[in-house]
Amino acid sequence: MTAHQTRGIRRDSTPRSTAPGESAFVLRTAADDDVPELVDLVQAAYRSEGGWTTEAHLVDGHRTDADEIRAMLADPQVTLLVAELDGDLAGCCYTHREPAEEAGPSRAELGLFAVHPAMQSRGLGGRLLEAQAELLRRAGTEVLVIRVLQGRPELQDWYRRQGFAAVGRAVPFAGNPDWLKVADLGMDVMERPLR
Repeated sequence: MTAHQTRGIRRDSTPRSTAPGESAFVLRTAADDDVPELVDLVQAAYRSEGGWTTEAHLVDGHRTDADEIRAMLADPQVTLLVAELDGDLAGCCYTHREPAEEAGPSRAELGLFAVHPAMQSRGLGGRLLEAQAELLRRAGTEVLVIRVLQGRPELQDWYRRQGFAAVGRAVPFAGNPDWLKVADLGMDVMERPLR
């Protein structure tokens, strides 16, 4: 990510209070030393019994691991943002810019989108999403794509409220199919225009 792309999102951001006595979330790019905490955060959001984003009733196994996150950090096409509150990671999401096609809009995939169950329903997910969308707009990306696990209508509804629409196409589950608790569960593709 270039300095131009990260304007306003820095590793050394200083929190600003949004109200007297209330800490603000700090959005910044992820670093290598965040990896262990990121693994724990994502696991809590996707596989624990708490929070409305859990998939524990649909999927077993881990959602990510340290090697996958380190590979994201090393990929120049990936932007991995984290949200910090009082020094602890509270949320994260990445975008992966796809290679440009000769015809058609430039696209990026949104993923690893997680807010710790204890921090949900505070608007943090929306802030992370909009920060990523703004970085992509500045870089010339025209469409943001997400793949949402089927069987999660409340999650698809949230994405619709954020400007995404289903495109009428599904793809296979991205993880180990043996982890599925519901046979043949796939992922619905949703897109949001950025221009």
